[in-house]
Amino acid sequence: MERHMNGNIVKGKRVGNFFLGMPEEDLLKELAQPFGIENRHGCTVYEAEHVSFFVDDKTKKVYQICVTEGFQGKFLNHYGIGSDLLDVDPDPKNWHVDWEASCYSSVKHRGIIFELEEDAIMYEVEKGKEFPIGWICIAHPSMYEDGEE
Repeated sequence: MERHMNGNIVKGKRVGNFFLGMPEEDLLKELAQPFGIENRHGCTVYEAEHVSFFVDDKTKKVYQICVTEGFQGKFLNHYGIGSDLLDVDPDPKNWHVDWEASCYSSVKHRGIIFELEEDAIMYEVEKGKEFPIGWICIAHPSMYEDGEE
């Protein structure tokens, strides 16, 4: 189970040894028991301790990986659950707030999004406020782009 709680987070590519594009069959071989399975519209979500894997029903490949509280791995070898958004990217102008999805993305780090800790209040990103990271999710950068370049 330890490998689900650790590992480098590489935006748009992988979390530890689990890669975007990984075939579902390979994912299931690597996942330690127990894990939950949730069927959603167009995908299956495999939920292990502190990490979820989203598998497309058509391609049968992992297209999104999310880590939550308790996950010990880091993004850029330094930032993880509990870090502050402004530590990841200190320029508030670089941050986009997706109010519908309750998450944040930075133009500096495409392929990764952040949601705040459960009890944190969402604001436009500005200095002087705290933005504690509660979960981190990776996918291909095109999933997080809204057409504004």
